[in-house]
Amino acid sequence: MKYLFEYVLLRVVDLGLQALPLTWAIAFGEWIFLRLPALIPKRQALILDNLGRTFPDTSPEDRARIAQAVWRNLGRTAVEFVRITDFARHPLEDLVVVDGREHMDQAVKEGKGVIILTAHFTNWELTGSFIQRLFGSMTAIARPVHNPYVERWVQRKRLSGGMKIIPAQDAVKASFKCLKARGNVGILIDQSLSSGILVDFFGRPAGTTTLPALLHLRTGAPVVMTYTLREGNRFRHVFQPVIFPPVAEDADRIVIYTKAINTLFEDLIRRYPENWFWIHNRWKRAESLPETAADPAHSAL
Repeated sequence: MKYLFEYVLLRVVDLGLQALPLTWAIAFGEWIFLRLPALIPKRQALILDNLGRTFPDTSPEDRARIAQAVWRNLGRTAVEFVRITDFARHPLEDLVVVDGREHMDQAVKEGKGVIILTAHFTNWELTGSFIQRLFGSMTAIARPVHNPYVERWVQRKRLSGGMKIIPAQDAVKASFKCLKARGNVGILIDQSLSSGILVDFFGRPAGTTTLPALLHLRTGAPVVMTYTLREGNRFRHVFQPVIFPPVAEDADRIVIYTKAINTLFEDLIRRYPENWFWIHNRWKRAESLPETAADPAHSAL
């Protein structure tokens, strides 16, 4: 009954947002989310704590300002996802300026598929949709929502944006299959995991997926980092090649490559902290994970 109630409420919100002009719907989403800190103070406290631990030299006022920008971005992101078909109908050149496309073009030309890395940054759902429209064959790995009614709603939205989804439990096998077919596999690398290995993220151990490193080492597929920035009502979509450092011992490659990936995203988040998903506790499972894994395939996700 709880799941059905949540789904009905979600559909009512969906219908209401569809009835508004997009700019009004986005403004409403921002207005609602900016009031959530008062309604869910534990999440606001988590954001401020994460910011304080990550940027200890910032003032409380600066952390509060970043937190407010995080909530605003989440409100806008939520509405953009609900209205994702609006973006799918618009010509892509009216929505997005692409930086570094040559890096993705070169990766595709290698003919081994492409491992695309991103994070819960700006609007990660639109990021995947943009890649699908730019290059086709975009398959993203995603954890299912607990509520099965809501999960079906989420999948319909994603499909309307053009993406295919691999359930997290099938990630390793399905990713290899996708790359073998010369497809593009999108991986969110910034979730807290109950599996994975411990790798520092902003100086604190965090459970981290080894799947990108595993796929790269076993298939030779190139790895590309991507993210989206807001520029008014448009977006700037950036592609950046991932160049791994030389490693003497094969046994060390999984860990060193995974550390290199975390470092890339640390640098991105330092530049644009208001765009990241600070509401999530990235470090919460650190105590239960090893620093290395005997079989990397078992720690991929």
